[in-house]
Amino acid sequence: MILVANFLKKSLLFFLFFLGACSSNNEVVSISGETFGTFYDIKFEKSQYNIKKINDEINNIFISINQCCSTYKNDSLVSFKRDSKNTDLFKEEVKYYFQEVVKISEEANKTVEGFILFDDYDYFNAVAKGYAVDIVSSKFKELNIEDFFINIGGEIRVEGMKNNNFWKIGIENPLPNQLGIFKPFEIKQSLSIATSGNYRNPGHIVGIEGSKIDQNVLSISVMDKKSTAYADALATGLFALGKVDLIKNNIRDNGIPALLIYKGDEKIQSFESKQWKELLQ
Repeated sequence: MILVANFLKKSLLFFLFFLGACSSNNEVVSISGETFGTFYDIKFEKSQYNIKKINDEINNIFISINQCCSTYKNDSLVSFKRDSKNTDLFKEEVKYYFQEVVKISEEANKTVEGFILFDDYDYFNAVAKGYAVDIVSSKFKELNIEDFFINIGGEIRVEGMKNNNFWKIGIENPLPNQLGIFKPFEIKQSLSIATSGNYRNPGHIVGIEGSKIDQNVLSISVMDKKSTAYADALATGLFALGKVDLIKNNIRDNGIPALLIYKGDEKIQSFESKQWKELLQ
């Protein structure tokens, strides 16, 4: 089975909200802005860190990821690959990012019944946001930042705590006339979370053989202990399966920590896998 997740220029609005913790004992630094055609929001407790250095490191990561994975930049590595141009002059770091995104996508393909995230590299940046979260997370660890929250376009990595409280996030209600949080929860360990759905940008993900996703499928969120990019790839692949029962069966068969929000019996329903519940305990 071959599935294509078709990503258009207009990126998904974020599906996961930062809710914060109740305590406000220590000042929390928030760095936010726009990148990859979407927003980013990064938080960590202020301490001995050089904020300017951290901000510069984040910007440099975004520049490199764009140089690797942007399908909208004619001079990116993936655009060169797509157009059969020589990529020898790209920096080794950029080449490494490209290879890692391919590897992550291939790994996800094996899990979710052979879906593909790109075709002729046109949709290569499908995993770019999740991968960028992972790179920023790795940089934070190099800088000895242990407690942080990273959100790039709704793809999230949470580590440590905020003021000795668990970080709290929530999944957005998928109905346009019911804005707000569908389900809040605390993150009690280091986790990555990614969400895919068509309800904010109808038709931007295409399913089996170019077919439309069933309108009853609203969103799919996936958690992973290590990789935001992998969670991102799995969420997209599961959503591209296009049918509620097919998605549920794939989640069960592969033991994926996932939350599916869908319409059934004319109301919103949700399905949480056993592995999803276990990670939140």
